[in-house]
Amino acid sequence: MRIYLKDKKGVIKTDSHSGISLEECDLLWIDSLNHSKDELQEIGKLIGAEELALKQLVKEEGPKVQEYPNHLFIIWNFLRDNPDTEKIETSSLGIFWGKNYIVTIHFEELPELDSIYQKLEIDPSIYREQPGLIVYSIMDSAVDEYFPLVESLTENIDSYMENLLTENKSGDLKELLRLKHRNMAVRKAVASHRDLVIKLARRDKPFIPDELSVYVMDIYDHFVRIGSEIENNAELISASLDIHLNLESNRLNVTMKRLATIALIFMPMTFLVGLYGMNFKYMPELAWRYGYLAAWLLIIVITTLMIIIAKRKEWF
Repeated sequence: MRIYLKDKKGVIKTDSHSGISLEECDLLWIDSLNHSKDELQEIGKLIGAEELALKQLVKEEGPKVQEYPNHLFIIWNFLRDNPDTEKIETSSLGIFWGKNYIVTIHFEELPELDSIYQKLEIDPSIYREQPGLIVYSIMDSAVDEYFPLVESLTENIDSYMENLLTENKSGDLKELLRLKHRNMAVRKAVASHRDLVIKLARRDKPFIPDELSVYVMDIYDHFVRIGSEIENNAELISASLDIHLNLESNRLNVTMKRLATIALIFMPMTFLVGLYGMNFKYMPELAWRYGYLAAWLLIIVITTLMIIIAKRKEWF
């Protein structure tokens, strides 16, 4: 746990919240990582957090914002691209946002919080003693991580489609479905966070100064841009899937066409062999000395003619 406290006496940095009074604070930031149940209860008593909000921190829940009498409670998710599993994973952050304080609670290391905390230590005036600006910085840093993730996803989709068009191959369906799953995961996260930001942008929310609404709308604009890129990716994936299915269908049609041509070539041979394989006693050619040779010559000539016709008709 790390605590940044600014009051009339100056700035205090500590790891214990004992002796802290919210009424005397100009700005208080409590950042808790891997906290115990008792520590969570003590933080809740300090800021007057509702029991329901504390329970929600333990659960894996999506982005949300709830309004309580003395603070706003926000659950925000950070996206993580796990190279081992090739999946889009989330890291949750619980935020209690009050008039002069902010409490951040998380179970995983969040480098974005470390960067913001270091900036606050170096230059306390950067956030002007407004918890809302810290919340904005946290959200803005999280949104910034979306851009390289979406750009990488777009490049992979473009590369997949380009290979489909240039190599005229159906491609790897598993790879396409993996890209689709990743894009859907990002789209779901963007949509839920965008709705959360819209709720924060409402001017009737307490603890949110009017001038902060401009910053909140900036985050919303980022989500709109990212959402547009994700929708384009979804269309590209659908187009790639259509191309994949068409190529598979064309390849199947070519295979069936070739098999039909081969069957057509062998049809006259089958007819001749079947005809002269009948065991009738009085067949004119059965007693002919050169009948066997003539049958082979006839089969070869007919087969050659069928192959020539098939090539000219482009049946292969």
